[in-house]
Amino acid sequence: MRKKTLLILGGFIIAIIAGVALFQKDAGQPDDVVDDTGNSAGLIVDKNAIYATEQLPSQTVSVALVRLANPGFVVIHEDSEDMPGQILGQSVVLKAGETKNLSPITLSRSTKDGETLYIMLHFDDGDGLFNPTKDKPVLDSVSGEPLLTIVIVSKDASEPGIINP
Repeated sequence: MRKKTLLILGGFIIAIIAGVALFQKDAGQPDDVVDDTGNSAGLIVDKNAIYATEQLPSQTVSVALVRLANPGFVVIHEDSEDMPGQILGQSVVLKAGETKNLSPITLSRSTKDGETLYIMLHFDDGDGLFNPTKDKPVLDSVSGEPLLTIVIVSKDASEPGIINP
């Protein structure tokens, strides 16, 4: 019985030591650490990703981070019954990899306070020009649905999020 208690106690102590060691390994490491490939650690969960924050009413949209497995575009859609609707604007073609702090994307109209926008990724068909019928949406690797982020336009929004280079 004493050996069993010692084994359980020893296993518990080893688990605590391992947990402390793992915690200390990551302690003090900022969330925006850039790994040796130049990618932002902690923000990317897949080969394709997009990050944007709440937007001020404007005729432009700011996007803080895009990651594409292949060249593509950031496309801004207005809301149509809680789904992406008409396209309001798109970025220039972006190369594969990570792009931080895109130049603001000019829209075909100004956005309004309270409006919902869908910011979606589309892969380029190879010609470098955006065509919504040829440049298909990037699909989420888990859900199989178009990869997008939903942002709200608000007069109370702070300046768009910026990712440190």
